[in-house]
Amino acid sequence: MRLSILVVSRTAALINRLCDSLDAACSLAPMEVEVLCSWNGSDVEEAQICNRSRYDFHLAQRAPYHFASNMNALASLAGGEILMLANDDLTLDPGCVDAGLNLLCSRPEVGLVGALLRDQQGLLSHAGINFDLRCSSYHLLNRLLPVAKIANGMIPSAPVAAVTGALQWIERNTFLQHPFNSEYEVNGEDVELCLDVQEHLGQQVWLCTEASAIHNAETTRSQDPLQAGNSVDELRLRARTRQFLENSTGEQLRVLLQQQQRESQLLRNELDQEFGNAKQLRQRLLEQETVLLSLREERLRLRDQLDAREGYR
Repeated sequence: MRLSILVVSRTAALINRLCDSLDAACSLAPMEVEVLCSWNGSDVEEAQICNRSRYDFHLAQRAPYHFASNMNALASLAGGEILMLANDDLTLDPGCVDAGLNLLCSRPEVGLVGALLRDQQGLLSHAGINFDLRCSSYHLLNRLLPVAKIANGMIPSAPVAAVTGALQWIERNTFLQHPFNSEYEVNGEDVELCLDVQEHLGQQVWLCTEASAIHNAETTRSQDPLQAGNSVDELRLRARTRQFLENSTGEQLRVLLQQQQRESQLLRNELDQEFGNAKQLRQRLLEQETVLLSLREERLRLRDQLDAREGYR
């Protein structure tokens, strides 16, 4: 089997929507793909699951929601050579799965691939992950730009520091060798996996911009009050990131720098455009004020003429 798609869910409508987008996103034959789900929803909700894709769908696990542990369990059951880790709140674009697979399989130096994601309003929500001065991870340009503004290779398919676990491709053997760290309660396991792939395996993490999808972020997690956020996770990931940066090769540090340069350039372009728009708006306002002033003067002139005629009568 070529591909195992792993997903954690409790909501039938989300699973159904994800499966509905699979056929256009993936050209592999039905026998080459399986969808494995870790289910933490109700029996009533489960009865509403309806897989309309051409690929087999299995509820492989019923367990409480814990993303890292659920995904690790699914990976151990998977039969595919490649794993696609996916959130249930995705709508995959046509060709998305093929693009992620092709990049991973065509470059031996690549150990993990992530996708270009946008929200339902079309704003960029994921184009790679970088780290700030505190070593906290953040999504580049998160909801700052419409995806339509970054066409023409402004964000290329290229090595990045890390990618979100919302949509990833990785070889099954690699993931079993370096599974998610289940000590993370809420988030951070996906970023640590990216660091492990680079530090321990000497491979690269790539963003594949041809692999794209709509992501309604944290739909499943937001339903669980215990998954609202975790400062312990943040501190754990900061410590792991510091360790990675201290041991990084020159090439790995260059990747971080290039990411920051691309982000800075895109933000500068946006600011320049906004500044240019503001100048144009200011010019139009001045022109309108000039027109209004001319109209006011013309009105006064006409009134003077009218008053003069009435006085003459």
